Amino acid sequence: MPLRRVLMLPHLVWWGARAPRGTQNRWDRYWAGVGATGDGGDVLWDSSDPAELERYLELFERFAAPARAVVDLGCGNGRFTRALSRRGWRAIGVDVSDAAIALARAETDRVGEVSSPRFLVADLAAPGALDRVREELGDANVLVRGVLHVLTAEARGQVARNIRHLLGDRGVAVIAETNHRGSLLSYLESLGAGVRGLPRPLARAIASGLPTPRPFGQDELEQTFPDEEWERVHLDDAAVIHAVPMRRRSDRAERIPGFVAVLRPRQENRPSPSAARADQEQPRIPDPRSAVGESRPVTPGQIRPT
Repeated sequence: MPLRRVLMLPHLVWWGARAPRGTQNRWDRYWAGVGATGDGGDVLWDSSDPAELERYLELFERFAAPARAVVDLGCGNGRFTRALSRRGWRAIGVDVSDAAIALARAETDRVGEVSSPRFLVADLAAPGALDRVREELGDANVLVRGVLHVLTAEARGQVARNIRHLLGDRGVAVIAETNHRGSLLSYLESLGAGVRGLPRPLARAIASGLPTPRPFGQDELEQTFPDEEWERVHLDDAAVIHAVPMRRRSDRAERIPGFVAVLRPRQENRPSPSAARADQEQPRIPDPRSAVGESRPVTPGQIRPT
């Protein structure tokens, strides 16, 4: 192990020792302690850099029916939910944390949105968590950014089932997750951790006891959204997820290796991958030098308003 990482360990131990022993309500504890958001704020993943957001908006405009609402799952303080609403989508933000939803509403009121999104509290990994949203919206679209990579495989599976119920037959899901394949220490180092300590947003996440991030890429996608059940409309394994600037004397967003997929439920009248390969060459969605990444072969796979 490089010496610089050895010298980083005492800082990780110090902040980790401050984490609550229990995991219940950790997301509420985290969000209740947020004093500021955006660049220079307390939330590691709340970058104001527009580039990543624009990619998701383009994907929805390209693949989703505009008449269908977009549900932002794991919306946090609502940055992406508000952006969808500004772009003309009927947007609803959902998060497990009451404190996050309270902050999302407060920030939305503060900026005075002309067309304001709605925000609801729900545990995305609970069976039937999105039933009332489904009853209200019918078929809807879904955005998931930075949620699945901190969940267990079992929880991911339940989230996928809830998404499937929400999409119905006509919705699409945009999935965007971090996909750093190195060691945890190399990941933390890439976010500015070093021999002098940890950037404040990173230290807060560790001291709050938030789940350890795991990679989420092609293999994890297949485990969570099996190809036999979910059609891959668009894949981008060279995507970038932005975090707030965390290096001294730098105002540039941190760039984390990411993975983005656009999915829709496979219908009975759509051929399975094996049948498609037997009948014809796989069709491709043309995407020459698109800003949202290279297209890949289309392979014919408890709400509490507060």
